[in-house]
Amino acid sequence: MFDDKKDDIFLSRWVNGDLSPEELNEFQSHPEYEYYMKILAGADTLDLTEYDVDTALRNIKSNKQTSSNKTSKPVIKLWPYLAVAASIVIILGLFLFNTNDSFATSYGEQLTVILPDGSEMILNAKSEASFDKNNWDANRNISLEGEAYFKVKKGSKFTVTTKNGDVSVLGTQFNVQSQASFFEAVCYEGKVSVTSKQENTILTAGKAYRNITNTPPEHWTFVAQEPSWITNTSSFRSVPLHYVFKELEDQYNISINIKNPDININTIYTGTFPNNDMNIALKTVFSTLGLQYQLLQNGKTVVVEN
Repeated sequence: MFDDKKDDIFLSRWVNGDLSPEELNEFQSHPEYEYYMKILAGADTLDLTEYDVDTALRNIKSNKQTSSNKTSKPVIKLWPYLAVAASIVIILGLFLFNTNDSFATSYGEQLTVILPDGSEMILNAKSEASFDKNNWDANRNISLEGEAYFKVKKGSKFTVTTKNGDVSVLGTQFNVQSQASFFEAVCYEGKVSVTSKQENTILTAGKAYRNITNTPPEHWTFVAQEPSWITNTSSFRSVPLHYVFKELEDQYNISINIKNPDININTIYTGTFPNNDMNIALKTVFSTLGLQYQLLQNGKTVVVEN
């Protein structure tokens, strides 16, 4: 387990690429990992000019020979090195005193983050979240873009803020998804308060809320114990087709190109696809829709032909 106070050589092993895959994976989930990455990146940008001692000595001797009548001692200018040292101090200061923790996932990636109070946040693919760690005890507030599942320890008010609405709890398990004009909150345990642009509502365990722009807000009940994407399955309940296509793109880093203008991307879709097998995922979605598709040789573009 990463502990920079107990393992004095841990960080040097990390910089040298000597960590085991297990150690690296655990370190990457540590709340301080992003700061060490920023410090390392900042240090790499410094231009440390090497000091040529031999040349300097020759110059000193030469100056002494041509200025034998002078009694002043040669002066070595230290300011360039002091400037470098000051730059390092500034870089460290910027990151050590930065109070925001930010996390982001790439295509098909999940990231588990243990929050300062022991609560757990799991980010789905192509999602971003940030919070103020130094003010966490007084203000448990997380800004989210994308999708995340939360297991919240009991304590002060815990709020997930998105551009489409907020979800607040005291201690519970819930999922929030917010992207473009789509906002959804699902409560798996306890009780959550949802505030959107359209309405305020309370969700208890087994209840869900969704709001999509230009459609009436939806409420429904369910029996699942956690979101399906946690176990690598994307599930959809009566959502416009273009959200399904976006999830395919986010999970597999592909681009879906609709050739036929008659295909209605607002068609309502209900179904699932796996997040760990692209071929099966594509077949599952497009066969359900009765559509033909072609994956181009670059492996990144899906052309829907009819």
